[in-house]
Amino acid sequence: MTQKKSARRPDPAKAGPGGVGREATPGLVPQIQDHIGRQLRAVYEDVLNQPVPDRFKELMDKLDEKLGETE
Repeated sequence: MTQKKSARRPDPAKAGPGGVGREATPGLVPQIQDHIGRQLRAVYEDVLNQPVPDRFKELMDKLDEKLGETE
């Protein structure tokens, strides 16, 4: 009879910024995790600074109106 290994799930209470905690990757050295985080932020910085497309704003406004009616 074989025994199944259960997947470890990170504890949200121990999560760091952005919801990723040190426990999420037990074999990864914290300095490497920090380095990866800095590199990802640098790569996606331009995307985060782009304006929201008008179509998305229109959809958000419609959603706000609809939610306002139900409250």
